[in-house]
Amino acid sequence: MDEARYPEDEFDRIGKNLPQGAHRPGQPWWHGFLPFVIVIIAAPLLAWAMLLLIGSHPSTANDAEGKPSTSQTPNAVATPSPSETAKPSKKPTESAAPSEESTQTTPPTAETKTEPRAADKTITVSVLNASGINGLAAKVKDKVAADGFTKVSAENFQGTKPSANTIYYPADHEAEAREVQRILNIDMIVPKDGAQTVQIVLVGRLKG
Repeated sequence: MDEARYPEDEFDRIGKNLPQGAHRPGQPWWHGFLPFVIVIIAAPLLAWAMLLLIGSHPSTANDAEGKPSTSQTPNAVATPSPSETAKPSKKPTESAAPSEESTQTTPPTAETKTEPRAADKTITVSVLNASGINGLAAKVKDKVAADGFTKVSAENFQGTKPSANTIYYPADHEAEAREVQRILNIDMIVPKDGAQTVQIVLVGRLKG
């Protein structure tokens, strides 16, 4: 049928805009990049969603951080074995070892004792009889004189007599009093202030 015989209507105009023939139209240029674009956009969104999910459960995250894994546990400090510990040296050091000179004890020096002064037998010795025994003072006088004393006298005692035979002496004549004590074997020997001579007070017979 001849197309010129009929006027063009809206259907004719629509048909002009449709593809002609059995071939499909070509795909646009960006169609091949679409999957990559989707991945690039979806990946950040997925990561952001995971962060929100973890942030909504802080206790779980803290527990996971607070408990160290077995691989993160600090290595135990190795305890030194008894063989590695410091052992005292069996041999003392030279500074600690006493020297032979220090170990040798110095013998104590002999104390110099002052020899007692020899008795001065020229001192006056008085024999005083308080015993009431006649002739006792004279006998003691002779015994003292026989030992070398040159000034010996015999008299009766006046005053309060002691309880036992006693030798009185001046403080500076102890040597002479000790010599008389040795001769007569009298136990009591007493220093007397103000005495000028060695005095022998007899209240009984001599021992021995």
